[in-house]
Amino acid sequence: MPVVLTVFITALQAALWGYARNLAQSAAREGVTAGRMYGAGPGAGAAQARSVLKRRAGTNLTGHAVSTAGSSPNLIRITVTGRAQSLVPGIPDWPVTAQASGEVERWTVPQ
Repeated sequence: MPVVLTVFITALQAALWGYARNLAQSAAREGVTAGRMYGAGPGAGAAQARSVLKRRAGTNLTGHAVSTAGSSPNLIRITVTGRAQSLVPGIPDWPVTAQASGEVERWTVPQ
C-alpha cells in the first residue's frame, strides 16, 4: 500500500506542476501577443501577462513574476516564473519557468 500511495502522490504532484507550467506558458504567450502588436512594447506585454496570471493562477502558481529581459526593438521576450504548490508538507514548492518570444510587428513600405 505505501508504494501505491507514493506512486499516486507522485503522479498528482507531476500533474500540479504541469498545470502550473501550462498557466505560466499561457501567460507568457499572451504577453508576447500583446507586446508585439504595432505600437505596443514590452511593457504592454508584461501587463497582459500579469493580467492573465491575476485571472487564472489562483493558488496553482504562486509567487509569480513577469520579466521582459532579453527584449529588443525587434524582438519581445516574456519570461514568467513562479512556484507550483507541493502536496508533501516540508517539501518546498516546485519552481516553474516559461518563456515566449516573437518579432515585433512594424509598418513597412512595399518595394
